Amino acid sequence: MALNKFMHPDNIYKQPPDFKNLAIKYPNFRKHVTQDVAGKIHLDFKNPNSLRVLSETLLLHDFQLSVEIAEGSLIPTIPSRLNYLLWIKDLIQKCGDSKSSQEVLGIDIGTGVAAVYCLLAARHLSWTMLGTEVDPHNFQHAMNNVARNQMQGKVSLLKVEESEILSSRITADKIWDFSMCNPPFFTRDSPGDPPGKECEVKTKGGEIRFVQAMADQSLAIRDKVRIFTTMLGHKSSLPPVKQYLHKLGVKSLATTEFCQGRVMRWGVAWTFFQLDISDVRGTKFKKSKEKPFTWMIPSKSGTSLNIFQNLKLLFSQLKVEVAVKKETKHFCSARLTSKYTLWRNQRKKKREQMRSNAKEVGLPDDKSKDSMRVGKFTEQSEVMEYTDSGAERVLLEELLCRDSSSCLNSTELSVPASDGPTTDVQTSEAEADAEDLQLECNFSIRLVGSVIQMDFVYLGGLTGRDGIHQLLQYLKNNSTLKQL
Repeated sequence: MALNKFMHPDNIYKQPPDFKNLAIKYPNFRKHVTQDVAGKIHLDFKNPNSLRVLSETLLLHDFQLSVEIAEGSLIPTIPSRLNYLLWIKDLIQKCGDSKSSQEVLGIDIGTGVAAVYCLLAARHLSWTMLGTEVDPHNFQHAMNNVARNQMQGKVSLLKVEESEILSSRITADKIWDFSMCNPPFFTRDSPGDPPGKECEVKTKGGEIRFVQAMADQSLAIRDKVRIFTTMLGHKSSLPPVKQYLHKLGVKSLATTEFCQGRVMRWGVAWTFFQLDISDVRGTKFKKSKEKPFTWMIPSKSGTSLNIFQNLKLLFSQLKVEVAVKKETKHFCSARLTSKYTLWRNQRKKKREQMRSNAKEVGLPDDKSKDSMRVGKFTEQSEVMEYTDSGAERVLLEELLCRDSSSCLNSTELSVPASDGPTTDVQTSEAEADAEDLQLECNFSIRLVGSVIQMDFVYLGGLTGRDGIHQLLQYLKNNSTLKQL
């Protein structure tokens, strides 16, 4: 239960359920557990039947909900479902509404056989819910579960077509506070058979395409739903989903992490209303904010404002957009975004240019190598193909910093790691019509004692945190800070 400490503070499952007590109280659950010599109760979490009975037992024990989950259907894990609902509660509270819980209206897209989000929201939070469902069997089973718990006054269900994720038929003439969705995580050609029906776990294009289609349809009802939300099963889906939402012109966007047991999921929320939901984060995000990449230079190099103005020229050459937040003599800050990665492969370009120049003047190879010397290092040694660790490569790049005489300290204040997709995205200058956001970060420069400190904090983009490191290295090697 390594991630339980990062659960929502109001989640009752921050303390794991007492399996022994559940086994004593519920005979059906008792059939699926074993007891070791020390008296500890164990459940086989790899057995779908055991997980199904566990979810049914928790719903009954903790929420007085009698739910039947059909065999072969997707099994809802109750702690993660509760995490999602509690995050939505935070989003609603952020809007500053004075309405009571009984007045909150929500839509659950793809409610499934258990209608678990609808039933939990109605019973635990007193919300009024509408659940939509594509599969006829799931729809009928969900209807039975709602009726079994006599929740028809708080929960209604609607059968929809496969292409109908969000529509005016769903929203009707009401203003809804939120929509939520647990989309199919996998593509139809994904290997293996995840537990659950294919319509519940697989879709064409996977969760990214599904959420993009949902976002497109949310445009048509932008004035009917205040906050749209979705869960994601893969962290790598976050950057493309966020980029797509920004292209649609959303007014505000928020992301979070749902932590439970040893499993993580991610949440995305967006709105077209004049609401600021960007700072509604999960517990884990608040406790583990991204540590910055930091670069320090002597304060005699110039004021923070002068240095910032010079760096903006370099950013312009790299097609990095600079959204200035604050500009004063001793403190400046901005949001940096770029659809390009023109700062990459600079050594390769430099090496090719030197070789080209050497050929033009007819220098032999050994002299051309001598002409590439930088201090005690040669370009040949600088660009060797290394198979050593990332830490050693970072160290080498620091040693080879051309402006090392002006650099007091340059380090990332945490272990380098990429938060983006594992694919190495190479974007050339020729790709002027690039659509994907390669890098997004916050930048600040300030006077700290006798030094000027620059911080780069990663926010997103396909290059991940490595993109910031590469950009920072380019700035060191190409800036003229020593001349300020």
